[in-house]
Amino acid sequence: MEVKQADAGSLCNCEVFCLLNDCKETIVIRSKTGNQFATILYEASQYLQNNLAGQTEQDVKNMMTALLHFPVPLTHDEKLMIVNTLPRTPLELSVIVHNYDERLTGDQVEKLLTTIASNCS
Repeated sequence: MEVKQADAGSLCNCEVFCLLNDCKETIVIRSKTGNQFATILYEASQYLQNNLAGQTEQDVKNMMTALLHFPVPLTHDEKLMIVNTLPRTPLELSVIVHNYDERLTGDQVEKLLTTIASNCS
C-alpha cells in the first residue's frame, strides 16, 4: 500500500462514524480479507458509537459554526479536538488549545466552555 497524500484532511469522530456506516452498507464480503475488513469496520464503528455520547452531524455543524465565530481564532485541529472531546473544564481546554495562557483570558475561557456546553446535546 502506498500513501498518496499523508495529510489529505482531518475528520471528527462523528464524520468517521458516518463514513464507516456508509462503508458497511456498500461493502460486499467475498474473501477472507473481506471478512477481516468487515471485522475492522465493525470494531471501529462500535468504538466510535460508544464514544460519541449522542453527538449528531447537526451537533458537529453547530459546534464548528460557533467555534468559527469565537473571538479568538482557533486552528482547525483545535476545533476538531474540541468537537471530539467536548472539554468541560479549563484544564481540559488547556490541553487542547496551543499556548492556552497566552491566547485566552479567563473570561474567554469561560465563554468558550459555555459555547461548548450550549452546543452539545
